[in-house]
Amino acid sequence: MIRAVLIDNEPLALHYFQSKLQAFQQIQVIQTFTSVEVFLNELPIIEFDVIFLEAKLNELTGLELADIIKTDRPHVSVIFITSYKEFALQAYEIGGLDYVLKPISHARLEKTVSRIEHEYSIQQMIKKASKTMLNVQCFNQFAAYSNNSLVAFKTEKTKELFVYFILHPNIPIHRDYLIEILWPDLDYVRAKSNLHTALSYLRKTLNNIGYANCIIFSNKYYIFEKPNILCDLYDFHRYYEDFTKLEFPPISLINQSLSIYKNGLLIYDDYEWATAYKDKLTKSYIDLLEKGFQATLLTDIDKALNFLNRLLEFDPYNEQKLEHYLHILINTGFHEQAYKVFLAYEQKLKDDLSISPSSTLIDISNKFFIQK
Repeated sequence: MIRAVLIDNEPLALHYFQSKLQAFQQIQVIQTFTSVEVFLNELPIIEFDVIFLEAKLNELTGLELADIIKTDRPHVSVIFITSYKEFALQAYEIGGLDYVLKPISHARLEKTVSRIEHEYSIQQMIKKASKTMLNVQCFNQFAAYSNNSLVAFKTEKTKELFVYFILHPNIPIHRDYLIEILWPDLDYVRAKSNLHTALSYLRKTLNNIGYANCIIFSNKYYIFEKPNILCDLYDFHRYYEDFTKLEFPPISLINQSLSIYKNGLLIYDDYEWATAYKDKLTKSYIDLLEKGFQATLLTDIDKALNFLNRLLEFDPYNEQKLEHYLHILINTGFHEQAYKVFLAYEQKLKDDLSISPSSTLIDISNKFFIQK
């Protein structure tokens, strides 16, 4: 969520604008102020990502206040909401992200929020890059990079141990459990020796790239204390958590999550212990696609069908799901598009399995498509 602060001398204008922002669930208004003095007193203790302020304020002008904010917190986006056109050039000169004139339409506010989201994304990337040297990629092919150079692991088991830790950070893991999943076919003594060797190699590798002491051992349990690293899996979890909290998540959040997932987790690494983890992520991915389908159905049918086709790729022969999606398209008035989906499914059954659709789907076709 993007944390916002609002400042306007007029309480009614402040309340009105706050109500307008409620339409954008990615923006969380954490505090509002009618006094610049009160805001400046609280500035050291409040954390926010964007500030909306009137250009003409009583104690200071909005331009003066924006200059203070950008000096103290250059990452904060400043949006001017005002009835005065004459301050626009100065507003942009001091680093304002947008200058919106009252009265504010929903369409205009949408553009502003889009700019805020883009700026916020850039600032988050800069913030992460300044605090980390290690970039871990879990989706598609697993890889770890230190200062843009590929990290080489001494052995495949050393790499697998690191992957397990990355997928299970800050969780106590019993030594014997690691032995069981990594060396299931070896006797205990030899497997334990292999674990100690792999841990030694891994600790040395991490030490060499500046991540010493992040693997802790205590009372037969290992804990990978997650350091400051870039990791696509952690980003996906964070975005998906935000997604699940919203009844109507913005399409930008859905697309952001889907772009991280790519083709799936660890697709070139066949770790049996990771199967359940992969399945859970696949369910999350399908959930994102279904929400994307629903969110774009009435606004952009081409995008909706793209979501639908990706959904059907995961379970191409599930007639119950296909029937459900066809009914959604039909009930929304998209008969032609639904028919194309049905024909594509019919052809796939013929090519792959040499069978025809079920009688239920044939009945749907006869009822809604043939007579059209």
